[in-house]
Amino acid sequence: RSSWIMVSLADINQVLSKKRNLDSKLVLLKEFLNENSLDFCFFSLSKTFSKRFGISNFDLLEDYHQYSFFQDKQFGQIDKETYKKLKKLSDFDLKKKGVISTIFFFKKPVALIYLFSKKKKLDQLNNICQYISFYLDSFIREFHLQSKFNDKNNVLQGKLLEIESIFKITELLNSHNQNQNDLYQNILIYIISTLNASKGMILIKNINSGSYDIITSMGIDENSFQKKIIRDTKGVLNDLKNSKSTMIVDDVKNYILTEFSQANCLVSPIISQKNLHGAIIICDKETRSGYSSFDQFDLRLFDNITKKISLSFDNIVLLETLSESKKSVDNIMSSISTGIIQVNILGEIDYINTSALKVFNFDKDNVVGNHYFMVFEKNDKLISLIEKTEESKEILFESNFDIKDNNDKKHQINLTISPVFDENEKNSGVVLSFEDLSGINKVKSTFKKYVSESIVDELLENETSLELGGSEKEVCVLFADIRGFTALSEKMEASKVVYVLNNYFQSMIDVIFKHNGTLDKIIGDELMVLYGVPLKTDNDPQNAVNSAIEMLFSLENFNKKMESEGLPKLEIGIGINFGNVVSGNIGSDQQMNYTVIGDNVNLAARLCSNAKPGEIIISNSVYNFLDDKSKFVKSVPLSVKGKSKPIDNWLYKHKISIKL
Repeated sequence: RSSWIMVSLADINQVLSKKRNLDSKLVLLKEFLNENSLDFCFFSLSKTFSKRFGISNFDLLEDYHQYSFFQDKQFGQIDKETYKKLKKLSDFDLKKKGVISTIFFFKKPVALIYLFSKKKKLDQLNNICQYISFYLDSFIREFHLQSKFNDKNNVLQGKLLEIESIFKITELLNSHNQNQNDLYQNILIYIISTLNASKGMILIKNINSGSYDIITSMGIDENSFQKKIIRDTKGVLNDLKNSKSTMIVDDVKNYILTEFSQANCLVSPIISQKNLHGAIIICDKETRSGYSSFDQFDLRLFDNITKKISLSFDNIVLLETLSESKKSVDNIMSSISTGIIQVNILGEIDYINTSALKVFNFDKDNVVGNHYFMVFEKNDKLISLIEKTEESKEILFESNFDIKDNNDKKHQINLTISPVFDENEKNSGVVLSFEDLSGINKVKSTFKKYVSESIVDELLENETSLELGGSEKEVCVLFADIRGFTALSEKMEASKVVYVLNNYFQSMIDVIFKHNGTLDKIIGDELMVLYGVPLKTDNDPQNAVNSAIEMLFSLENFNKKMESEGLPKLEIGIGINFGNVVSGNIGSDQQMNYTVIGDNVNLAARLCSNAKPGEIIISNSVYNFLDDKSKFVKSVPLSVKGKSKPIDNWLYKHKISIKL
């Protein structure tokens, strides 16, 4: 008997496992046990239960309270009391020898199983009935849990989609590298793709006109709205202004802004400071079978997305304003010649202007975002100064600072490194500002070929020195002139004359600069040299005399070189005077000459005119300042043009052996 029961139960299990739906399982089971009388009924409390499990082929008892006695009758043979009540209330073809079993769901009876067979004994029927009862009970519980899990999973999937949408929208809203129109276009594309809409648009209120402009759209012919002034005094915008909530619009033909829809639309306000500033409209949900209507789930998801946009609307406007301001600042920073580099607290380059890129020969994409260790890897000293500023939080200045650009070319800059502090007075990085001296140095080097170096430095450092006029100063003036050069040059080729003069001037000027002299001008074959302007020394007359003596010795070496090249020797005479002169710029605003004028300048020129080849003639004013007067002998007073009395003078002859 046990073997028969096991086979029977195995057959039943095989039958039950063939169908997934409860109703189908029960129908198939009834067909399988056709030799028996098997039936099921369900209690009225479980309408939701029966709907969930798809039970339609079996009786539903309407009054559960009359069957409360089944609460204690899980399974067993029908007793008299049960028989009487079931006979009255069910359509079962009840037999007194049949068995019943109650199926419970959360401790409440939900179904009744009745089984009768003439061929099987009661204990066999009980076993079969119990097995069916246990199987169905397990199936119901498993199906319920699976359904509950699926419901929860669908909810979680919906929440996950909402969260992902919020993250994506937040990411879009935080994208600072796009302008306002691009931002709204990207938002609309994302919303349409997320909600499977076929078309949509975003409208933003124009602050100046009060009307609404279509900022971006997809799948909509904007030309149909070009001649229309869109306001929020009527239509769907008026509804949004009043409700300030997201809506499903089913009567799409009632509104101008939704009449192009085929199914229905989702419309949502963009709210800022409790006022309507815009709207987002999407239409016609797309499915494989065509357009369908948006439902409540779509409404909730759309609402969550658009609320985030509303919360960020002020930031969007602010970012657009800041973007315009940044463009203006960038334009200004790009136009200035000063190089600017901003380094953040992490040591990364946040900003670099055009001038800085040009000086270092950088590619902006390779610099911004990189650490200054990498950016300035060829400039160890610069890295050390930045580190020093980061540690000390003090401003550093460096003049004529040497750097290398990206091509290893050297530059000189005037550098300032300043710490930067935020509104809480916390250090937020450093700023490098520098002036490229390449251009200035080029101007200086070029200028100094035409004007004395000391004059160039004075003009560049002192703005007032560029003004016309002058001031009275004590200056020592030296004139040196080549004797007989005019007659000599008539016998030489022009190119050779220039060659001789250039070499002569080079050797003489080197001596002049060595003794702090300022070359005022070259007049033909004559040199005019100043001592005491623009830079004054302790003994300018002594410097002038030292220059003159060394010029004679330098001339000897020059003549030896000329003779070796088959060129004639040169001889010079030198005159020196010291006294008050007027020093300054002589000329006009368009062109001026930095020089000295006055009677003492003329006297120096007269002394030079009287000096014979190899002679140096100095005035009393010069002689009185000499450290060693033995090198000069007093000469016969000279009568010079412009002076009523002869001028005392002192003579240095090159033939006298003097150790310098």
